[in-house]
Amino acid sequence: MKKIVLIFGFIILFSALGLRGYFALVPPPEPTLHVELKDVVPSSMEGWLINDMDIANSPDMAERVSDRLNFDDFLIRIFRKDDTFVRLYIAYWKPGTASYRWAGAHTPDTCWVQAGWSCVEREYSIPFEVAGVAFEPAEYGIYKIKDHEEKVYFWHLVGGQAFGYKQQGGHNIFGALVDIQHYGLNLRQEQFFIRLSSNKDLEELKKLNGFDTIVKSLEAIGLNNSSAATAN
Repeated sequence: MKKIVLIFGFIILFSALGLRGYFALVPPPEPTLHVELKDVVPSSMEGWLINDMDIANSPDMAERVSDRLNFDDFLIRIFRKDDTFVRLYIAYWKPGTASYRWAGAHTPDTCWVQAGWSCVEREYSIPFEVAGVAFEPAEYGIYKIKDHEEKVYFWHLVGGQAFGYKQQGGHNIFGALVDIQHYGLNLRQEQFFIRLSSNKDLEELKKLNGFDTIVKSLEAIGLNNSSAATAN
């Protein structure tokens, strides 16, 4: 038994050293984002009041200290029209700067719930389409605090594709192995975390002039579903 444990330990050690050597010799891919996020999303639209929010004032109490997330850029932009608001949050990590599990762990299921919100509805990897444009499958939830409720769509993009939340409610201790199985050694891709929340549901938002402009701006950072576009 001791011999088996020893052999297993050596396998893990040499595998770790091999991965370290691979990452030291093979550079990460080049980033695709060459402008600031604030210049990607509309900052003015007719009929809308638009302002940016500091992360310290966001619902994500656990995200107040930016160095915990270690992102390279972020944006929280709020759009208001009559009795409707749309809050858009984007965080960005350059290739090779954050693990997929770490960047994707700060969802409303963790940060908002830890800040006192409750999740009253949750759906995984659902279709998301606006103005005839198919986007990457979205995570969806309805979150509530006191008498305030928000409908939330969010995505974690890894190399331009949505990173699925298959564990649904629990942290997977074998997450790193799952990532290697899915991505191979390509574990240093560019990442975006995008969250779109509102006091109105998506069908109501689609009827508002200008909402499609907000969402379509996210095509610039790869949120549109390229495989769906190819299929069409």
